[in-house]
Amino acid sequence: MGLKEKLEKVDFDIDKGRKFKAADRLRNLIQENPHEMELWNKLAQLYYEGGFLDAAGRYWILTEPTNDRIKNCVEVYEKSVNYSGYQILQDLVFRGDKSKLPKYAQKKLAQLEIDSSEKSNCIPKFAPRTNKANKRKNTNDTSKEKFGRYLIFAVLIGVFLLILTGFGTVIEWIFG
Repeated sequence: MGLKEKLEKVDFDIDKGRKFKAADRLRNLIQENPHEMELWNKLAQLYYEGGFLDAAGRYWILTEPTNDRIKNCVEVYEKSVNYSGYQILQDLVFRGDKSKLPKYAQKKLAQLEIDSSEKSNCIPKFAPRTNKANKRKNTNDTSKEKFGRYLIFAVLIGVFLLILTGFGTVIEWIFG
């Protein structure tokens, strides 16, 4: 399923009043596609409409503040984390390629990293996520592979049982 279809599911959930489910889907999509600012903005808008200004600011922080509501929400969020670049980076958990982000977002991330480095001598690093679809393809075994694995397991159990039977027979000869 492509990103467009997933966004349609999100919109459907929002229309049906399942905003928590929609927010959950959007957070997962952001983790899969961290450079897609449309997802960040959609989740921020969802939080803003729900009255969660700090959460909206968290997801609007990489968006250029083009209007007062974005500026206000980002300010509320930054204040809630005491303007800590380290805490903001921890909250964002950006696992994508920064070069794919808009210039403003790249600049903002760089500022947050500098702030984090200066104040806490640490810049949080997050390993990029592997694509779940690729992971599933690699772990799905064919029926022949599964049968082979089960066959080997059955043979090992059979050998173990034969060894136990042999030990039992030897003990019976000695003491019997």
